[in-house]
Parts: sequence; C-alpha cells; structure tokens
Amino acid sequence: MRIHISYGPARKQPKQGDRRVTKKHGEQIRVFQRSQGCFVFSNGRQCYEWVPISEAARHFADHHWTKEEREKYANQTN
Repeated sequence: MRIHISYGPARKQPKQGDRRVTKKHGEQIRVFQRSQGCFVFSNGRQCYEWVPISEAARHFADHHWTKEEREKYANQTN
C-alpha cells in the first residue's frame, strides 16, 4: 500500500477591499457587512458583502478607491 501526499499552494483567501467584475453588476468591492451601524458577525467571524464601487463611501470603504475613482466619486452625494 502506498500513500501519496502532495502539497500545493494555498488558495488565496478573500479580504476586505478585494475587487471583482461580474456581467450583471459590473465592478464591485468587498466590504464589511453592517446592520444599523454595527458590524455583522456569524459564528465569531466577520461577514462581508459585495457593493458597487460607487457606493463604497456609504459602507466606509472609500479608502480602497484608486486616485481616479476618488476624483470621480468623491463629489457625488448619494
């Protein structure tokens, strides 16, 4: 009997500020989930959600904007 063990690189874990592009919603940014101003936890872990980049300021994640995005969205009021 032989046992083969192989180790590969670990899968990159998603973090706050990560970005993705979907066909339906366009470019989005990952932010902490909040409810009534408080952070949401489940099983002792922080919950996250994907929001459009233009709404990052409403979710207190505008520090993840690039220079161009800051110029574009900083003057908009939602």
